[in-house]
Amino acid sequence: MRFFLLAQFFFFYFSLAAVSEKKCSRNSINLGVSGISEITGDFSLDVMYSEIWQDPRLSFKHLNVCATNITLKSDFRKKIWTPDTCIINSKSSSIHSSPSENTFVILYENGLVWSNFRLNVKTPCSVNLKMFPFDSLSCEIVLESYSFNTDEVRLMWHDVPITMMEKVELPDFDLIGWSTDHQRLEYPNGIWDRAKVKFTFARRYGFYLFQSYFPTSLTVISSWVGFFFDVRSVSARITLGVSSLLALTFQFGNVLRHLPRVSYIKCLDVWMIFSVIFIFCTLVELAIVCQLNRWERERQIGSKVLGHWLNQIRKTRKKETKGEEGNGGGLLRKRMQGLAQLKTDANAGSGGTTTTAIPAPNSNNTDNNKLVANNFASIEHDTYAYEKKSGFGYRVQQLVYMLCPPDRDWTITSVQVDRCSMIMFPLSFLIFNVVYWSIYFMKMDRPM
Repeated sequence: MRFFLLAQFFFFYFSLAAVSEKKCSRNSINLGVSGISEITGDFSLDVMYSEIWQDPRLSFKHLNVCATNITLKSDFRKKIWTPDTCIINSKSSSIHSSPSENTFVILYENGLVWSNFRLNVKTPCSVNLKMFPFDSLSCEIVLESYSFNTDEVRLMWHDVPITMMEKVELPDFDLIGWSTDHQRLEYPNGIWDRAKVKFTFARRYGFYLFQSYFPTSLTVISSWVGFFFDVRSVSARITLGVSSLLALTFQFGNVLRHLPRVSYIKCLDVWMIFSVIFIFCTLVELAIVCQLNRWERERQIGSKVLGHWLNQIRKTRKKETKGEEGNGGGLLRKRMQGLAQLKTDANAGSGGTTTTAIPAPNSNNTDNNKLVANNFASIEHDTYAYEKKSGFGYRVQQLVYMLCPPDRDWTITSVQVDRCSMIMFPLSFLIFNVVYWSIYFMKMDRPM
């Protein structure tokens, strides 16, 4: 009976001329998304693609059979007229074969044809990583008749165009919605209908909060522990700062391995750059503290040595005042000339002699202390500069001395700089966090 029905049907179908009227193909998609790749910029999905069209030549109502529809295998589809619909933007597509080709055709008695395929499709996605990892991406499927323009085929979506076979569960993305569209494109040989569906995915940023933001924040905070160390613990503070910088670089590189190479700044890049700046500033602060501490030690040593000289000078002056009223200070001048000779000896290694005259002390002992202390610091500075008079380090040292001369009466100490850093660094990092999260949360185009 089935063979007789098909024989009559094909005889009637091929004996008719091609129908000149337009055919309307309605499309619907059942799909399941299997994966998204940012590196290649595409997403893979399993599609149950259905298309329905009307062909009066395939009507078998006049045959007076009991069946209202006939289900046929894929071979039958090659023998009838089809809209020749294709996914024009696919990178690759294939029909599942498990074990045979997953295709069927259903004929209804009024000439309605329902064709269905089970496909594996890979299509491109529009990837913009400026908001990474709080970004979203869109992927499209574009359907078009490959052989027929609108004079022969109208391509339209079904009343229920998209159906998800199951809930989409991806490790990095959430499907937040989709939309369908219908367009007409003009080609040199006519106008073609185009049916398009656009899927929007939002990245799950929880992984990056725990793997990037929180660890880098702790790395930056741990670099501030050096502010509580003793000023003389230079090696420990340098090790802490450099280790924090290396840890931050490693964390950043681990994230970049799974992203495409782009030339614009990403949201995560801004965070990492400022984190590196904060850690680098702790190393700069350490250099300033070490320099101030060295000058403090120079003054302290100079004060002890010169304090002994001043005591001797005071005793000598008292003796001279008692012994020679009106002509005191002879031995005092000799003592002061001895101080000047100290600086002459310090400069002897440079090939020349430079003598700095030190005036005789007056009755104000405080001024005397400051005067001789400054001159001793100047002697130490010149000696240090001549010992290291070549290389890049010497030039940097000269720049530091030019900007911050050691003989200036400084009121800021190394301990004060550390105490100030204990407050300023956390406060600056807090302000940066408030500004950073406020700006990027306002730019996010999706619900939290």
